[in-house]
Amino acid sequence: MPGCERHGEHKAPKNRGLNDYYHFCFDHVQEYNKAWDFFSGMTQSDIEAHIMQAMLWDRPTKRYDPAAAAAMEDDLLKKAHEARFFHKRPHDHENQQKSRQEHFRSMDDIRPAPEIEAMAIMGLEPPVDLAGIKAKYKELVKKYHPDVNRDDPKAEELLKSINMAYTILKAAFESYEKMMTGRA
Repeated sequence: MPGCERHGEHKAPKNRGLNDYYHFCFDHVQEYNKAWDFFSGMTQSDIEAHIMQAMLWDRPTKRYDPAAAAAMEDDLLKKAHEARFFHKRPHDHENQQKSRQEHFRSMDDIRPAPEIEAMAIMGLEPPVDLAGIKAKYKELVKKYHPDVNRDDPKAEELLKSINMAYTILKAAFESYEKMMTGRA
């Protein structure tokens, strides 16, 4: 600001593109921001269009296809079932060719039960119940969702692991409940 000798460490936009800035001292940036209007020179319809676009389209999205989502869920359940009964990770294609007996004989492939691995992925310790698992799942999804962690390239893979862990634990609880209600 002309005549101001203080250091200009606060940014203030020069235009609506928000790609070029003035630098002011604290007092002058406040004064500038009070007078600056982002929508200055725009018509009412342009303002409304900008607000709608910013609200809906100014962020990356993925296409949602209900049929594809259902197929993906079926595939996830199948992989969870395989992991549960064969004690291996679903992406371990080399071991998918082994018979169940060979798999359990091989000392290199011995792993903790998928339920134990799933609990470790989700940060849970026994005893757990279905409500606790669901609550932890919701917390982890909110924390590690790729939309929240855009700068982390591993966020999507981590969320897939969390989804797999939740599916395994949910299937285990459903199986247990069926077994218990079948006895009663």
